[in-house]
Amino acid sequence: MTRRRYAILAAALGGSLFLACSLVVKGGALDSAQYGDVTYYGHYAHLMREGEWPYRNFFDEYPPLAQPLFLGIELLPGPFFYEFKWAMVVFGIGALALLVATMDTLGMSRLRIAGAAAVAGVAPIAVGPIFLAAYDLFPAMLVAGALLAFVRRHERLAYALLGLAVAAKVYPAVLLPIALIESWERGGRELVKRGLVWFLGTVVLVHLPFAIAGPGGLRFSYWVQLKRGLEVESLGGAILLVLDRLGIRHAVLRDEAPGSKDAVGTLATAIGVVSTVAVVATVLLVAWLYWRRRRDTMLAAAAAVTAFVAFSKVFSPQFVDWLVPLVPAAGLLPAALLLAGLLLTRVEFQHFITGPEGEHWTRSIAWWLFARDLVVVAVFVLLAGRLALRPGAGARSRSHL
Repeated sequence: MTRRRYAILAAALGGSLFLACSLVVKGGALDSAQYGDVTYYGHYAHLMREGEWPYRNFFDEYPPLAQPLFLGIELLPGPFFYEFKWAMVVFGIGALALLVATMDTLGMSRLRIAGAAAVAGVAPIAVGPIFLAAYDLFPAMLVAGALLAFVRRHERLAYALLGLAVAAKVYPAVLLPIALIESWERGGRELVKRGLVWFLGTVVLVHLPFAIAGPGGLRFSYWVQLKRGLEVESLGGAILLVLDRLGIRHAVLRDEAPGSKDAVGTLATAIGVVSTVAVVATVLLVAWLYWRRRRDTMLAAAAAVTAFVAFSKVFSPQFVDWLVPLVPAAGLLPAALLLAGLLLTRVEFQHFITGPEGEHWTRSIAWWLFARDLVVVAVFVLLAGRLALRPGAGARSRSHL
């Protein structure tokens, strides 16, 4: 069997596994129970269908490209919640297929492709109800498409897709330094300029109608996200919860906009600042390693996004969706660690939907949160370590286990 046919077979089997897991998992495509923020999505979509504009006529916390997604699903004939989950199934399978195609383009081994397809395929059942109950698989698919376009040297398409991904969910911006470094190597200043024009042009084009209709609302939506506090599910928040459980320091918790439970106080604020600095530092570290050690694009992309997830002051459970089309490509060990992180996310979210409300529940899952966050940190350390061990400048790395 040729390499290309094997990749097609792996994508088909992985997609079939993804679909099967999406059908049988609690909260899956056939489950009428509602989890996550889909109720908000449906409400916003209904308002848009009635002719109201997000950011102008009503507050919407999500970035601009999420709005046509919500409205498009609302216009489908079935109930919004079912149609939304089926859309996420399509995006998830698409992201998996793009992951396999990128690995095939980079010449990765058959075993590595099969392992990545299997881990991505079981992700819906590993994560549980929240996996399909948030729109994060949409930007994840756009990121996977941008990476495939980039490794196949379709720079304009890659930067346009990356711009769309940023307009849908801001986190893909961490991939821009990696893309610019590679563009500089391929074509120097001119290619970098063209790439930035396509990226920034796409971002501006998506934002423009919303900025014209409701500039204050759009600005406020981003400001609400920017000034968020230390979410208890983040690494810093989990550390404070563990200290609370050990009786070392009491953690003060409070419900904060736009709908998270945060640790508050002087120490929590300081940890939040450190978390932000850590995200910037680790993303720049990945870019520096990519520049110096040359050149595994998939590995660098996985490391940059994992850094954002691991060290950010906000770590909602659906953020693990971002890692599914990236980390499994880095090898069997990172894929196994990711699977452990997905399973721990399921345990954490299961405690959320079955446990008692209030602070007591939040404090009771401190160790689960801390374990999940440490696993994601371990994934980043492993990816960054492998990136640092790549051949030096001028050498093109080949994929291996």
